[in-house]
Amino acid sequence: MTLLRGAWLLLLVGLLGGCPRLPPLDYGKDGPAKDGADLLKRIEVAEAQVISVRGDAKLIVDSPQGKGSVSLFVAVLHPSRIHIEQLDFFGRPEGVLVTDGEQFGLYDARQKKFFRGPASVENMARFLPIALPPRELGALLLGRVPRVPPESTELSVDEAARAYQLVLKRGAVVQRLHVATGSHRVVRSRVEGLTTYAIDAEELTDFGPAVLPKHLTLDAKVASTRVELLYKDITVNETPEVTLFELEPPEGIPVVEVQANGQAVTP
Repeated sequence: MTLLRGAWLLLLVGLLGGCPRLPPLDYGKDGPAKDGADLLKRIEVAEAQVISVRGDAKLIVDSPQGKGSVSLFVAVLHPSRIHIEQLDFFGRPEGVLVTDGEQFGLYDARQKKFFRGPASVENMARFLPIALPPRELGALLLGRVPRVPPESTELSVDEAARAYQLVLKRGAVVQRLHVATGSHRVVRSRVEGLTTYAIDAEELTDFGPAVLPKHLTLDAKVASTRVELLYKDITVNETPEVTLFELEPPEGIPVVEVQANGQAVTP
């Protein structure tokens, strides 16, 4: 019995000793963040490295209106210039959304109409499964995660997740962020006390000095809507052609002027 116990102990020690150890955390050239305010500054610097994205993407939607996926062509220039094309099986545009942040234009190939008016949430919702103002949509497309202006912060490190855990508090609103220690990119956001959406930003990819999440998930539980954006073949920080953001309708297509509330302007 003593020999058997000794054998089991040796086996247990061997197993524990053989457990893989995680490599040291990469905190970047400045070392670990001193506090929440310091980390917030690093996040802003990291996000500011990406000012434009252009290329192909896939959008996956799960909502009360239905489930499905579509191919997209996306061009976005900070802070709110956006061009998104929804493509059919043959790569032809079925819908094109363009905004400069103030005005929007939407070409609907099925209705053969061009809608034009203020870039309000109601008008943006004509094209998007989750209604967002241009500046917020542009930020998300660049991998920037909206944050609560904090009155206080709490900072800790989750070594297993290779991430900081940053808690932002403002009154009854609490936002919990996971932030990659090396790139200082936000990879997860959950908000309590406010009706909004959860965010997961995955597949952090290096583009020179910039880092961009190529897989973005928005989960609006109140609306029972989940949206995933997967970037495929893209370029980063190559300024798109200015013509992409022009609001001119295709030749021969009738224009429908709309108000900020989404209703058509009465002739």
